[in-house]
Amino acid sequence: MLTSEDVDDAFDDEAFMEERFSDVQRLLLGRGPALGPETPVLLPATHCRLTVGPHAYGPFGRCFAVRLDPGADQPAPRVELLLADDGSLLGLVDAGALDGWRGAIPSGLAARYLAPPAPSLLGLFGSGEPAWSCLLVLHRALPSLSEVHVVGRDPAQARDLAAAAALRTGLRVRMSEDARATAADADVVATTGGHPHVRVEWLAAGALLIDQSATDPPAAAGPAVRHISLVPPRGPADRHVSPVPPPSPAADTRPEPLPLAEIVAGRALPRRSGADIVHYQGGELAGWSAIAVAAGLGHAWQRDVGTPVRLGRGSP
Repeated sequence: MLTSEDVDDAFDDEAFMEERFSDVQRLLLGRGPALGPETPVLLPATHCRLTVGPHAYGPFGRCFAVRLDPGADQPAPRVELLLADDGSLLGLVDAGALDGWRGAIPSGLAARYLAPPAPSLLGLFGSGEPAWSCLLVLHRALPSLSEVHVVGRDPAQARDLAAAAALRTGLRVRMSEDARATAADADVVATTGGHPHVRVEWLAAGALLIDQSATDPPAAAGPAVRHISLVPPRGPADRHVSPVPPPSPAADTRPEPLPLAEIVAGRALPRRSGADIVHYQGGELAGWSAIAVAAGLGHAWQRDVGTPVRLGRGSP
């Protein structure tokens, strides 16, 4: 069984993270394993929502993940990893921490392709689980980072995150109460929810905005902005995948975003000029969730991270 701290220990490993960057890159280029869709399962007698993932290679062969999202009066959501052959339970994971890492790792790969040269200052908007995993991933993905300014709705929570991040990463991390100044000074801005909305025109020329939440679109007279998405806009055939929250009505005027795969494959450049701001929008990449769960639990097993759980007649 992995707690949120165990998930951090398993994922925040340089070699492991590089392998996951490679997994995401292969999926973007169509060279990854052919994984099926996630399947929602109705449980009429309960208030729980169950989602069964496709088979993926795990620590003991082919396995699949089941996500349980309970009702308001139930414990926190969790993810279970089961052996494909007989359904044996291999592991339990705190879903909140896992979601943070699952969303952050594609953003880390995107940052390597989209960030300006040698970025040093990260503006981090948000102070919850997604912000924590995003910061640790970007620390690995962008070695030139030396300073982080954290903006959150709750100053005390943002201050606590900054202190913990400084100890974990060795970077200079501090809490900031000025959202606009933080965005203007940063080479890379990451928005993870639970914070004041960032306006793209606040950013300096050439900066990168990693958008994992709703960000206000630029004004008509604003700077040149290049919109890039993790995945192309979804059609009717893709509705089985959990959708990204829809943008605000004002965002409908944006030009069609360029898929990240076009840049990864070398068919497009992230900027038309060095002054362009790049606005990267995260999303759900088909197959990535199953790979992340199986790889994370397998790595935790190899490193002996987590708490053994005994099942069956002999269980206490």
